Parts: sequence; structure tokens; C-alpha cells
Amino acid sequence: MPTPPSRAGSVRLVGGRACLDLVNTVSWRGDPARREDHLATGADALTWLVRVGVVTAAESARLRPDGGRVLSSLVGVREELAAYVDAAVDAGGALREHPAPAALQDGVRDAIAHAALRPGPDGHRWQVAALDPRTPTRRILLDVHDLLGLPGARVGRCADGDCGWVFHDAGRRGARRWCSSADCGNRHRVRRHYARTHPPEGDVPGAAPGRLSGSR
Repeated sequence: MPTPPSRAGSVRLVGGRACLDLVNTVSWRGDPARREDHLATGADALTWLVRVGVVTAAESARLRPDGGRVLSSLVGVREELAAYVDAAVDAGGALREHPAPAALQDGVRDAIAHAALRPGPDGHRWQVAALDPRTPTRRILLDVHDLLGLPGARVGRCADGDCGWVFHDAGRRGARRWCSSADCGNRHRVRRHYARTHPPEGDVPGAAPGRLSGSR
């Protein structure tokens, strides 16, 4: 079976932060049969990094010979961050009440050690300027640092248990349920409508109700 084309350049960005969108470069974490990793190659990683603004197109070109090392570093942090966010969500979503694991803390410290404080429109921020295969990961880790420093920062996970996508729940009430109302939210509404209008033993012709196609 041919390998499907990469969607690193088109996968939806719903996390609200680059670090959370990194977690979401795996679709359907909760369903092994549909799980899809959008960062399969170094080229995928660089395409995604340019898209979310972590590196420039010129930096991506310079990093291309080291794409495999960029990918390995990025995926390692992605999985550490995914585990942390899942644990935080399970504990209620408030990051201040759920300390980051040691590996993530070590990564943030390394990122700051390679960064300089530079002025910007929102005040001084840590920025990593020197370019090497770890630079994209360090910039992602600085975004983690910024997220953890937000007063009352909360993270959420899509209410579709198969989805697994996460997001910065910046609403005042912390009531966001879906990665995207137009995607998982819409599938939920379709399933709910189907359940109301069909007998329990019925089925959607050609598809299980829980596996209606999405646009992600």
C-alpha cells in the first residue's frame, strides 16, 4: 500500500500555542487504527515548523541537511509534552496545579541557557537565535515556558476520546469542549442526531457512527 502524502503543511492548527499544536501533529491518539503521525520525516518537521512560525523559510533551508536530527529532537519533546498535558487535563486542566515533569523542566532550562532576553511588542522575551538542529525544539520549549508562566493557564483535551488533540483553554470559564466545533464537535452532533432518529440496532450505511469522516 502506498504511503499517503504528508499533511504537515495542512494539518489544522487548533492548539492556540505552537507547543500544543506540536502535540497535535499526531491525529487520533486515542484510536490506534486511525492514529496518524504528521511528522514522519525531517522534511515534514521543517514544513510544519515554517508553517507555525518557529523557523523561517531561510532557516529551514539551512537546517535541511540535518532534518533527521531536527525531527528526532522535536518528536522527543512532543511526546513528553503530550504526556504532561494529558496528566494536567486529567487533574482538572490548571497548569499551576500540575508541576511539569523533570525532563520537560530540564529541556526548558537548556532552552533558556541558549537564549537571550530581547525586547518585543509584548515586552522582553527569551529568544534562541543561534541555529543548529536543536534550535526549533528549544524555541518550542520557550513557548512551553511562556505558557506555564501565564496566570491561570489551562489546557483542555477534545471531548472526542479518540481525537486526543489538545488546546490552550483561554476562555474565562474554561468550558471549551472540542478541538474544533466544525470537526469533532460536528461529528458529535451528527451522532447525537442519528441516535435520536434511528433505533438502537440501526447503523449508518457504510460507516460506524463513531467513525464519521472528518476534514482534519
